Amino acid sequence: MENHKRYLMILTLSLIMALTLSCFGNKKENPEKEQEIVTKDGTDYVKVPNPLYTVWRGQPEYVYVPKSQYRPLLGERLTGEDVKIKQRYLESKIARLEKELKSGGYMGGGGGIAIPANRVMKKIVAILPFKDQTGSLTKSDHSLFYNTLSDELSKTKQAEPVGSTVLKTFKDQKWWSKGDVDEDILAQAGAALGIQAFMQITLKRLEIIRQEESGNKSYKTSLTLSLNLYDGLSGRGIYTTNLEVLPEEIPSMETSKAAEEKALAVAAKKIVASALNPLNKLEWFTHIVRVDKKKVFIQGGRSNGLYVGDLLNVYDKPGKEIFNQLTGEFLGREPGKFKGRLQIVEFFGVNASITKPVLGESFKVGDFVKLAR
Repeated sequence: MENHKRYLMILTLSLIMALTLSCFGNKKENPEKEQEIVTKDGTDYVKVPNPLYTVWRGQPEYVYVPKSQYRPLLGERLTGEDVKIKQRYLESKIARLEKELKSGGYMGGGGGIAIPANRVMKKIVAILPFKDQTGSLTKSDHSLFYNTLSDELSKTKQAEPVGSTVLKTFKDQKWWSKGDVDEDILAQAGAALGIQAFMQITLKRLEIIRQEESGNKSYKTSLTLSLNLYDGLSGRGIYTTNLEVLPEEIPSMETSKAAEEKALAVAAKKIVASALNPLNKLEWFTHIVRVDKKKVFIQGGRSNGLYVGDLLNVYDKPGKEIFNQLTGEFLGREPGKFKGRLQIVEFFGVNASITKPVLGESFKVGDFVKLAR
């Protein structure tokens, strides 16, 4: 029965491709009277169903076709370049399905949409308590810097700093103590809270530069800090660098406090710009948080970049990290043992989803969930 469904899918795609290409016939026919006709800029357009609506993500359900190019039942007559693009897409999809069928690795079933490789998913980042080796910053300075850094991360739309609830849990569980980094503790926290990366900032140097000209005083600041990123699943460091803010990078300020705050704001932007590349090498993941008879609940939803209909792969545990043996550069993570596939059917709460199983069974709380690309 399952093989029948698979071959039926291939047959359907083949028919759609054939219908798309057949739109190039030279025979002209008048649009049927019941079709909706819209006139724009002196040209009549016919509203017709889009044959690619159920196949290609992002396609509209209906399209408007010039009346002179309309072909009844076939829907639309595309330009030569459009047909070539869609033909290549359909041919590649058919070839991929046939390959998966022959290898026995087909993981379809139940419909749904595999997430495109270029889909950007927001990585969950926990900013560890700010370390000030200079001893010059107040508690309010720490809070201001954290808020500025969080805002800069959010602006990228590629990373999302964790909220206050997660940070409180982090503190209550004593996952952070006396500024020391423990890989095992970070891995425990990352796995439990669905954190892709931890970010640690250390202020190493802060210099206030006083300037006086014609009796007017002004201030500038220079500083040096270090950035360390840790993988949320293993707790291991994946990136480290030193960053500087030079006096010429900030304007002269009327007070030393204002110069300090300005330098920290510039530092926050530099930190985010430096962290984006290594963060993008980390794969988005989440976990199953509850299992009912026909529903599986996961942490993560619309704010992370998910859509209803998306497909997610389930693994028993995350795979091992892969590093370049020559340079030590973090490259990514291999998959764990595949258990099955889920499809998102509904969002709920602030950032959570309800899914239904479309392949596999015996899912349990804590199972590792990744995108199906």
